[in-house]
Amino acid sequence: MSRRSNQDRERLLRIISLCIAVESRGTDPFEVEVQEVLNTLRKYLPNWKALEDFVLDSETLRRIAGIVRLQGDWVKRRSTSLFVDPLLVEVKLKLMGTQRLLEVFQKSWHPVVEMEGLSRRRVEQAIDYWNLLASLDARRLQLPEPSDTLSSLTAEELIKRSILSEESFRKTLERLWEELREKVGAAGRILYWDFVQQKTYDETVKRAYLVSFLITYGYATMRINPLEEELYLVPNAEITEPAFGKQALTIPIAIDRETWERRRGNKN
Repeated sequence: MSRRSNQDRERLLRIISLCIAVESRGTDPFEVEVQEVLNTLRKYLPNWKALEDFVLDSETLRRIAGIVRLQGDWVKRRSTSLFVDPLLVEVKLKLMGTQRLLEVFQKSWHPVVEMEGLSRRRVEQAIDYWNLLASLDARRLQLPEPSDTLSSLTAEELIKRSILSEESFRKTLERLWEELREKVGAAGRILYWDFVQQKTYDETVKRAYLVSFLITYGYATMRINPLEEELYLVPNAEITEPAFGKQALTIPIAIDRETWERRRGNKN
């Protein structure tokens, strides 16, 4: 038995396995290249000598016949259900001439025309409404006072609220900066949420607030990947001066509990 014959038999066995998989799973029968398989059988047939070879050949042909039947059923089912294959539409559009394509668009185009107008009475009502409005100063007095949770917090206020410990604010940032440099590794960057996300919501908010100071004071930079819509943190090799005397950049970080819970669930 030659090595070439063994390879031919293995190819027919793979074809039979593919046909069985298509029939049992109900996948697209056009995944099987029927014409290519028939050409292969035609090429192998003169080389068969043993009875087992002819049996294998006939079994392959029987399986291919089943695939052809499935392809016919597939076409019949799609045609009766008014299914329009996007590829067929594309081919048909390319074959249509410019004049014919224009005629089709003209028949299917139904523009919506709407005319609106203001009567004298409506204009008078609008003027009366505007004149009866209170002044901007009077309306401003009715607005609620802004919540102090939205105002900026100094380091002293953070310590009073137990958001930060009493140790030096600089040392806190430096330790966080060193942690960031260790976690980015060779990649040189890390996803913002991977670094900020903690076990509890309060810890996550605290860490996010400290990260905003890392960026503001030149310890790190934030980069945005527009394709992935992801934020990345990149630690700077050296701290940009001045670190505490002047803020050159302010980046607000907003984290709500719903986002934190969703990301914690995805991570778990």
